[in-house]
Amino acid sequence: MHKFAEKASLAALAGARQNKYQEITRALMSDFQNLSDESIKKQAETAGLDMTKFNAAYNDPALKKQIDEDKQLGMSINVRGVPAMFLNGRVVKDRSIQGLSNMIDEELKKGK
Repeated sequence: MHKFAEKASLAALAGARQNKYQEITRALMSDFQNLSDESIKKQAETAGLDMTKFNAAYNDPALKKQIDEDKQLGMSINVRGVPAMFLNGRVVKDRSIQGLSNMIDEELKKGK
């Protein structure tokens, strides 16, 4: 995880509370290599968030807890990075259309 991954996640969840998850995520991803405390706040403003509500949500311990629980779940199922994809509990290693199609066909054959 990069230095500001958790803070960016907090910002995304705080934005979701204002139904602006996609807007804040797009804003954060537009310059993810230069994230800082200041840039996260600036991107929240750019995304059109009410900053008083954003700051309250961003500092809400419940969001931090949600992120910690998600990280624990990821570790318990061996997620090594994001995005991660699973099909019937198996890690999708080949994310190409053909690779995914092959995995789906394998799973369908198991069901017969």
